[in-house]
Amino acid sequence: MAELTSAWADLLNSNIRKIYGDELKQVPTQYQNIFSVEGSGKDQEIESSASGLSQFVLTGENQPVTYEDRNQGYDATYKHKKWTKAISISKEMWDDDRFGVMRRGTQDLARSKMRTKDQIGADIFNFSFTTGGGGKALFTAGDALPLFSASHTRTDGGAVQSNTTTADLNESSLETALVTMRATLDDKGQLQGITPTTLLIPPALEKEASILLESSGRVGTANNDVNPYKGRLNIVVWDRIGSAAGGSDTAWFILGTEKKLIYFNRLDTGLQGPDYDFDNDVAKWKDQFRCLPGWSDWRATYGSKGDNS
Repeated sequence: MAELTSAWADLLNSNIRKIYGDELKQVPTQYQNIFSVEGSGKDQEIESSASGLSQFVLTGENQPVTYEDRNQGYDATYKHKKWTKAISISKEMWDDDRFGVMRRGTQDLARSKMRTKDQIGADIFNFSFTTGGGGKALFTAGDALPLFSASHTRTDGGAVQSNTTTADLNESSLETALVTMRATLDDKGQLQGITPTTLLIPPALEKEASILLESSGRVGTANNDVNPYKGRLNIVVWDRIGSAAGGSDTAWFILGTEKKLIYFNRLDTGLQGPDYDFDNDVAKWKDQFRCLPGWSDWRATYGSKGDNS
């Protein structure tokens, strides 16, 4: 398969003044601002954890001390996936292109790669209520549950915990989310010490988020109350978690300072080529990378479908 003159009549037409390519401003990538981006030198990465200890026990005079075992955490396995794209152009097409569209092919490859990398990260959220993920981000966590679940288990066998709701983004649901995150327990039943810092939203919720977090007064009341949430969270708008990119226009997420979301980069070859097909006079270029995003611990995250289901 190659780009031939028969498919690009406009590039050979002297009556056409200009050919517009993909010259719109590129959507900035956000995955590196959401995930902890790390390199990898192996076919897969496995992360585990170890619990701490519960609180001290009141002990009387001449009484023995209390011993306690720590717990091994769940394993999170990141098995890298390979992504590729290539273009090929006939010599005639390269020589006769009057507008330089063929010469932009390598730039288009680079743009396509960055879009793909960003979408892979975004799909962690787009399919964050689905076990095993979906879209371009298939991932199964250590507890075999979605990132956002009402039944996250603890390795000490304690009560399950929830980091999800279906409520739409409003003052009440925001308060519930922040309180729930601050009440998150570790695998010994102790407060994890989560600090919510970021509200991650699609473009459709940008207005509502700005009203909630940037208004001086409390939202939706005539009383002159101070807005207790002003400046509490940093708003991050990610186009690729909106419905236009396969996500949702109602879902919203809160993240903490503790980055448990990880984006492993295993390989990025960069542009390869041109490689010439001697018999057919065709030039080829390709690019490829291997990566996998996921999470080693659901704590420090909170998500809502926002559909009130």
